[in-house]
Amino acid sequence: MTATTTKSISMSFEPLTMHTRHPFGISYGTSQETKNVLVKLQYDDHIGYGEAAPASYHGESRETVMTVLAKFQECQNELFGDPFAIAATTARMDKIIAGHAAAKSAIEMAMHDLAGKIAGLSTRRMLGLYDAPQAMPMTDFTIGIDSLDMIERKTEEALAAGHKLLKVKLGTSYDREIIEKVRKVAPHIPLRVDANGGWSPKEAVEKAKFLAEHNIEFIEQPLPKFAHKEDFAFVKERSPVMIFADESICKASDVARLAGAIDGVVVKLAKSGGLLEAIRIISTARAHSLKVMFGMMIESSIGVTAAAQLSSLCDYLDLDGALLLRDDPFVGAVWQDGYMMPNDKPGLGVSPRNTDD
Repeated sequence: MTATTTKSISMSFEPLTMHTRHPFGISYGTSQETKNVLVKLQYDDHIGYGEAAPASYHGESRETVMTVLAKFQECQNELFGDPFAIAATTARMDKIIAGHAAAKSAIEMAMHDLAGKIAGLSTRRMLGLYDAPQAMPMTDFTIGIDSLDMIERKTEEALAAGHKLLKVKLGTSYDREIIEKVRKVAPHIPLRVDANGGWSPKEAVEKAKFLAEHNIEFIEQPLPKFAHKEDFAFVKERSPVMIFADESICKASDVARLAGAIDGVVVKLAKSGGLLEAIRIISTARAHSLKVMFGMMIESSIGVTAAAQLSSLCDYLDLDGALLLRDDPFVGAVWQDGYMMPNDKPGLGVSPRNTDD
């Protein structure tokens, strides 16, 4: 009788440090370095890639991610089973430890990549979301908080590179001057703004009226993360532009909690815990007649390409994380004339960048 060998998933992880082309500022602070974590899942000859992009305002850091991943690695034989049983694995992660969405997102991301490679199908096809390119919205490009001279320069560079949509970070004492500077360089290009929770309700209403005069599409997260529904409703009722919630929306239950007080939600893999919960958030938003934007942290092409798998489910995209980097170590989805185009390779369609590229 011939003995049989049972295959299993082997997990490894390592720091992934990258740098932005320019200092990147938001209302929480400015940095030119992003400290992410790379996750690899190996099954037979296949390797699935995932990326954790922790944010301090969600209570995570590289250190917490590494600690949680080490805990999962210790029990990987119990955590991982069938490489296609992604939902079951995410449920087991939640039983082992609550929260820590960025770490869990990296593992789930890698599982989708791994399953697709084993099946020989792209993640979009595996999820039943394979659509023509024209089904995807155009992605914007973000202008981070900086000096007014640098904001003018960044805007000029973005237009020269061919970007057709811009998102402007606000939440400063000189928000009006920032918008005026951007509009001086780009008077007609569609603009969105993101305050990252930097305003009070009354300030948000005042800023919204000013922004409407400058033809802004919508405002992301005008209020702090834990603002009450009544505060969002106060702003929405008085704002001439749409109000989206970002940091306040991490799970599908958060959508239901704020429904009626916002116009749309921003979905991110790093805060949802993975693609499966992201789909639930989108479905819940649609059930409440809300608009959907898919965004991201500053991430490599792994995170960008994973998010791009769900592009056809969204109204707006903010998938410029890798475009802001000067040392992205992976290749995957490609920016083409305003669109972030995923490929149809098995899994996510990402691979390490050739050092000669």
